[in-house]
Amino acid sequence: MANVTTTTAANFIPELWRDAILDYAERQFLLRNQVLDFSSLVANGGDTLNIPKVTEETAAAKSADTAVTYSANTDGVVQLSLDQHQYEAKRIEDIVKVQESADLFNAYAKSIGYSLAKKIENYIAVDVLQAATGNDVTLTADNTFTTALIRSGLQKLLDAGHDYTDGDHFFYCSPASYMSLLSLGDFTEAQKRGDDESPLASGRIINAYGLNVYPSVDWDDDGGTGDETATIFNRNSVYFAQQFAPRVQSSYDIDHLATSIVADVLFGAALSHAANSTALGVVNFVNP
Repeated sequence: MANVTTTTAANFIPELWRDAILDYAERQFLLRNQVLDFSSLVANGGDTLNIPKVTEETAAAKSADTAVTYSANTDGVVQLSLDQHQYEAKRIEDIVKVQESADLFNAYAKSIGYSLAKKIENYIAVDVLQAATGNDVTLTADNTFTTALIRSGLQKLLDAGHDYTDGDHFFYCSPASYMSLLSLGDFTEAQKRGDDESPLASGRIINAYGLNVYPSVDWDDDGGTGDETATIFNRNSVYFAQQFAPRVQSSYDIDHLATSIVADVLFGAALSHAANSTALGVVNFVNP
């Protein structure tokens, strides 16, 4: 029986790595799964996706014996550029032995998958969501919430016609601002919450004012003036497209007696409205 060598293993090595890396990456995705995904529209190529914005219509009253009036709107367009090409590369010696060790193989695959997923999550958080300015709420102290400040942000969403209780709105906080939320009795004390959650015991606020709450290091808590320390947004406020999921390519390097593994992903994301638009369903809480 022939031995399994690095050469004969070349056919299944990329598939093993791709499946494992993709699995670990998918486990890390939160933000990517909370925005509008247009990936199916760019699977066959193209570097820009033009998404039309249909102007909101206003019904007109019909008077007797008068003709209807026709309107012709000039609809806008959102351009979603697929310009974020991220990769992770490793050169691993004696790869067949690595694969024989499930723990070591999983450690490498987890590291690569986590790295690619964090690139996507960070881009959506920092370069897209935190770029919105139309509905900013300035805190009175760094990373410090009051219930009134949160309600001020929620009112901005309601004023723009967004129902923050629809299940498609999400609340992300820096670690410091999340700790501030934990200090507010309205969200932690059982007699005020009126549900079965016990944040004082678990240390976790699952939801506040009907919003799912997530702590994330992608939001600043260093206290810089104007830094976004938390964000409330709805699913329709961000457009996302991924031209290909994390793919894996490999080649054997005879000089190093090792196999080079490169995993990469190509994606893009954009706000559904201009960053300074009050109609955008994004509220950023910024430090004073």
